[in-house]
Formats: sequence, C-alpha cells, structure tokens
Amino acid sequence: MNTNVCTPTDLPNDCRAKSVTRFPLGAKVRRAPQYLGNDEPSLDDLLGDEVLKRLMDRDGVAAEQVRQLAGHIPN
Repeated sequence: MNTNVCTPTDLPNDCRAKSVTRFPLGAKVRRAPQYLGNDEPSLDDLLGDEVLKRLMDRDGVAAEQVRQLAGHIPN
C-alpha cells in the first residue's frame, strides 16, 4: 500500500522530492551480451521459447500463423 509522503503543512512545497525512485533516471541497464547493440532474437528463437508457446496455446495461436503474419511485414 502506498502512503502519501505529503502532509498538509508540506503542500506549498514540492512533496515529490521526498518520494523514493526505484529506477533512477539515467541508470544503466544491464543487458544480456547476446542482445547488445542491435542484435535481437530470431523469430524461431522467440517461437521456441516455452513461455511464449504456452501463451500462444492459451490464446489459440499457432506458430505458423505468426510466421505467415511476419511474412507480410516489410523489413
């Protein structure tokens, strides 16, 4: 549960300065080395992922449908 850090006596001031930022702006994000730069996983890698397979099964989407759809998208 979030609590408000402002009290009625704080209202004229900017009370946002007291809040804690979990993800500070400008912080560097650590990425897996295989995806540094512009490298992205291939469609086969994505469709081979177990979690994605389960989501697609739940939604009634076949891998071949995704491949056909991707074939219509210009590079």
